[in-house]
Amino acid sequence: MNAAAQGDTASAESNYPNAIEHYTRALSELPRAPAYYISRSTAYSRLKPENGGPNYQAALNDAEIALQLANERGNRELIISAQMRRAVSLYQLERYGDAEFVFGIIAEKTKSQKAPENKSEQVQAAMGGPGSGWGGPRNNYSAQMPIWTAKLQRKLAELPKDDPKRAVSIAELPSSTHVPTADEVKAQLTALSAGNNVGVAPASRQTEPQPSEGSTLSPAEAILASRLQSSNTSAAATSITPDKVRHEWYQSRDSVVVTLYVKGIAKDSVAVDLKEDSISLQFPLPSGPEYDFTLDPLYASINPAESKVSVKSTKIELTLRKLAAGQNWSALEGSHTAPPAAQKVPATAGPSYPTSSRHGTKDWDKVASSLTEKKAKGKSGDDENVSDDEGGDAVDGFFKKLYASADPETRRAMIKSYTESQGTALSTNWSEVAKGKVEAQPE
Repeated sequence: MNAAAQGDTASAESNYPNAIEHYTRALSELPRAPAYYISRSTAYSRLKPENGGPNYQAALNDAEIALQLANERGNRELIISAQMRRAVSLYQLERYGDAEFVFGIIAEKTKSQKAPENKSEQVQAAMGGPGSGWGGPRNNYSAQMPIWTAKLQRKLAELPKDDPKRAVSIAELPSSTHVPTADEVKAQLTALSAGNNVGVAPASRQTEPQPSEGSTLSPAEAILASRLQSSNTSAAATSITPDKVRHEWYQSRDSVVVTLYVKGIAKDSVAVDLKEDSISLQFPLPSGPEYDFTLDPLYASINPAESKVSVKSTKIELTLRKLAAGQNWSALEGSHTAPPAAQKVPATAGPSYPTSSRHGTKDWDKVASSLTEKKAKGKSGDDENVSDDEGGDAVDGFFKKLYASADPETRRAMIKSYTESQGTALSTNWSEVAKGKVEAQPE
């Protein structure tokens, strides 16, 4: 059992000091894994009095580190989970105005999703039960939100309008979050192993500043001014956000192939760590910042010895050999506490590509073969100009030029129009294509 799974077990047993130590050990191996910070944040907030009591400040710091790392990855699910932990920690610190602000962000980002309507559905969602539609423990904010917002509204109703606890002093993304290095996390682990009650370095808000004698500021205004001044002082050092690297993946019976679209990466600059249940890549981006791509845990186990990483001029490609050949992956990442179901990929099936379409996975082999045939017959003038800068066929060139650079709606439009029209039409306008079936055009 790895350190993160041990942390999950300790948390389930309400042994939060052990959980914190295990999550810290996991972070010493993967110091930029947002899921571990989210889990450790929860453990900090649940420490019992005999263990020193809840450490809400450490919980908030971990949540904000997780938020920064999740935002760098562009992972929506982790971003919302980190914001949820952040909002709860702010509430527990009695920063009710800030908590309300973050809960509002979460509500805005999830408003298109159907929240549980009754107590039974809330329990199912929280437990990730059948039909909940909200996943497991990392995706239960729909059940938590009504509970926390109700508690928050009761607190706000009790406070005077000028109470300092109503102050809103934060932004959607924290501007001065320090992400600990591997060495710093190892130092935390050493202190924890020695029996010291060590949390993440506390933020500046231990006691709220009060207006100085003769000041015209109210207590709430003094708190707000202090927080903004602290934020602006350190913002310059953290204003540069690492570029986001787009990635896609598909699978065959034997392998999962992940492609990161990034240009100009030197082969010797990519640090690779392939394990049976996790992968991690770090490399410097052309713009300067270091980029981290970590999947932990993977949806299912891989064979690291037979897996490989290829660094090319326009992309980095990971070929992950499945330990259980034929097992169907429904996602790249899984859960430490919920092993994937042993769903099989049919022996005769071609590669399966994820899609944002509501109608499920598209058969890209049919699209590819149709494009190849069309190219061979010279029916498309546009196709004559398609080329692959790394030396490939017409299909690879076609998708590199059109599909790879398109946004999700454009891709759905391309797939739907091409397949429904039997290869006679190709549209990039989803608003038009979504209106109905795209009919075949006469040759």
